Amino acid sequence: MAPAEPRAATLLIVDDKPQNLRLISDFLAEQGFELMLTRSGAQALEKIDLAMPDLVLLDVTMPEMDGFEVCRRLKDNPRTAALPVIFMTALDDTAHKVEGFRLGAVDYITKPIQREELLARIQHQVQLHTLQKELLAKSEDLAQMNAELEAYAHTIAHSLKTPLAAASRFLEILHKFKSDGLTAEQRHLAQQAISALAMTGSAVDALLLLSTVAQQSVELQPLKMDGLVDQVLLQLADLQAGTGAAVKLPRAWPSALGYAPWVGEVWLNLLSNALKYGGSPPGIELGGTPEGSHVRFWVRDNGKTLSPEDRKRVFVPFTRLQQERAVGHGLGLATVQRIVSKLGGRAGASAGPKGGNEFFFSLPAAAKAAVR
Repeated sequence: MAPAEPRAATLLIVDDKPQNLRLISDFLAEQGFELMLTRSGAQALEKIDLAMPDLVLLDVTMPEMDGFEVCRRLKDNPRTAALPVIFMTALDDTAHKVEGFRLGAVDYITKPIQREELLARIQHQVQLHTLQKELLAKSEDLAQMNAELEAYAHTIAHSLKTPLAAASRFLEILHKFKSDGLTAEQRHLAQQAISALAMTGSAVDALLLLSTVAQQSVELQPLKMDGLVDQVLLQLADLQAGTGAAVKLPRAWPSALGYAPWVGEVWLNLLSNALKYGGSPPGIELGGTPEGSHVRFWVRDNGKTLSPEDRKRVFVPFTRLQQERAVGHGLGLATVQRIVSKLGGRAGASAGPKGGNEFFFSLPAAAKAAVR
């Protein structure tokens, strides 16, 4: 089957002079364009409301409603804001051209109109508008596909939680109560299975959080950052004790806005990352610095300084740089970035001021100066 012929572009020509309309329309009809003609601004708006053209060729000087006012109304309407407008005028002065572009016109042509110039300008703008519409359609399709993928990941991850919990519980019972009847190798295998299920469960939880952040809307509230950090350090107490890490906290925290459960996850990921991959033993410092309309919070470690390339890669999902020490699933920093972006900030990494690394995130600043 032969491909369909491309649709001819539809032009709306607006000019209060019948002779101008006839000359322009006869020429453009010969070039294969579909035409809509009108002699007033009000009628032009009515025609556009009934049938959307691909481009408007608009005279500036018309009675009752001039071309500037027509353009202003088109750009104020979300439905017609992207419609390209080319002004036609005998007024060849800079002030009129500047006003036309200020109102959103894409081009300007001066009367008496040169046919070849008019055709070239129209073809260029029609092609550009067509490409913009195609790009917008592809962006919308991609957004829809991403939303469906997020929903699918959330469903799968949620469905895995129950069987994983059951398997983990069974292995724990087997390991605890049947240890006398197991060989050393069997006990070792059971412990390995328990650890593997725990890591899998952690990855499932991370996927659930990652998909939830994308779908859920939250209200930003002032945060009690000291309380959030204390809770996270309590969760990580065993890991901190096992690594012998020293954690230095600020005397006071700058006040910021956020969603406490999510910000707690940010601190949990950044701190556990510093404990696992910091120095030996890890030396960790936390703090926050006001920066204009945002507050920059940071975790500094004394580990090996990452290269600029690695600092970018660590925020990519499922990326783990230090494979010989990797114990996670590579979703932690990707989750940090998604959460912080959703809360109106940004996350990143840089070299620490005294060596090591600084992982940071920013949040909108709250009105109060500091909270303890």
